Amino acid sequence: MNGTVAEMARIVPDSCCTTRCDKDKCRVDLAKAPQLRVIVDMDCDALSIPPTEKRCDYLFVGEAYNTTWVAPIELKSGRLSVSEVLEQLEGGTQMANKWLPPGVSFQFVPVLAHSRTIHRNDLRTLRAKKLQLRKQKRGIAVIKCGDPLTKALGR
Repeated sequence: MNGTVAEMARIVPDSCCTTRCDKDKCRVDLAKAPQLRVIVDMDCDALSIPPTEKRCDYLFVGEAYNTTWVAPIELKSGRLSVSEVLEQLEGGTQMANKWLPPGVSFQFVPVLAHSRTIHRNDLRTLRAKKLQLRKQKRGIAVIKCGDPLTKALGR
């Protein structure tokens, strides 16, 4: 295995890699997501992220069809705070920036999966906010718990 996924797999401790995006009664379906992938559980102690630093639940890096996707993923099954979600996704984006090899080409897609209805003003705020990974500024893809990740990736 070579490429961005292999590089990420070398950097991230094996104990922090998982095969699912599933926390607190919310999950993202990975069935048709790129099979060549690494999914980092951002709450893993072996990452040595200080507890005071915000981070998302997972960081997905996948490769297919000559494209690499980098997706910080936050799962929310209950009420959500827009500012907290933004901080968590930003924290995951910062870690992705540290781990991604320099000069690599990728598609950046921050993702929020939620189970409850989001108030329209909160949804507007979420959709207006852009996160930046290197030179890519992207809005947050909002999907429902249980939806396929491909819905957010646009595949």
